[in-house]
Amino acid sequence: MSAITAAAIAASLLLGTSTDVYTPILDDPADEVRLGAHGAAQNPATSGQDDGPRDRYFRTDLTTCNLAATWDGVDLATTLDTCPDEALELTIQGAPCTDDEYELADLWVERLRDDGTYTDPEHLSGRECITPTDLAPHARHEFATMHIPTPQATLQAREPLLAGVHYPAYATTQPQIVDVTLLDVPVQIRADPVEYTWNFDDPHTPGGATLTTTDPGQPWTDDAPTPDHTWIGHTYTHLGHPDTHTGTHRDDAGNWYRPEVTTTLTTTWQGHFRITGTSTWTTIDGTITTTSTTDPVTLTEARARLVCDDTHGHTTC
Repeated sequence: MSAITAAAIAASLLLGTSTDVYTPILDDPADEVRLGAHGAAQNPATSGQDDGPRDRYFRTDLTTCNLAATWDGVDLATTLDTCPDEALELTIQGAPCTDDEYELADLWVERLRDDGTYTDPEHLSGRECITPTDLAPHARHEFATMHIPTPQATLQAREPLLAGVHYPAYATTQPQIVDVTLLDVPVQIRADPVEYTWNFDDPHTPGGATLTTTDPGQPWTDDAPTPDHTWIGHTYTHLGHPDTHTGTHRDDAGNWYRPEVTTTLTTTWQGHFRITGTSTWTTIDGTITTTSTTDPVTLTEARARLVCDDTHGHTTC
């Protein structure tokens, strides 16, 4: 049996039905080949349950040793030993993974015996190139359970709010990124705010109490123009009648007002993921939402009255 044929048989026995093409290189056709494994043990596949010993799973690269012996009785023992000093360590390498894939080493297991000891490592699968498609369902589950800090929602106004004034509304948001491990692959999950739905708690103003935008809005500053309907925000035009609408009241001076008015923001987040270290982000199917609520305020109306004194204290009548 030629050296190439023996090595190929040995590799196929250990590597199962992998589609990778393995091309071992031997110096001497009369040499014997022993295949083993080396590397650090990983957490058990059933980690997270601590109810006693169990089979130990780990990933490690495959090592091939040229022992300079005869081909009779090829030794196929799979151990964690590296090649002896007198042996030549060979490389069996499949096609490389692409820049957007992640290479996982061969998967091995040490079976737990009844007496509490472990068997020699057993080869379960060959090296793999993990693609974003492989990770997509796991990334979707991770995104669905992702904790996103609730954005701060602001209706920029001083209490009490006055009917007829346009008040800017804005949200303080930014993309959120978490680092996770999926299928033994380091992955980044990113949540981007993509839509904002404002409910201004205003059942009496024509046009409805809600506004949906893709813009988080902006605060007004002293050097900015007066906010108008082009700004993300809201104008309360009607309070409702205190005699016919629950929630609207009349004070002792006859002024109408609505207490406990709140603004609620629902932020919609779109998920993306990528294998850590790569540049391509993949969109995750579905979205998640967060809800923010402002502190309650009182809404009233500015009423015109005739007075005899102006703002400087001069009497005009």
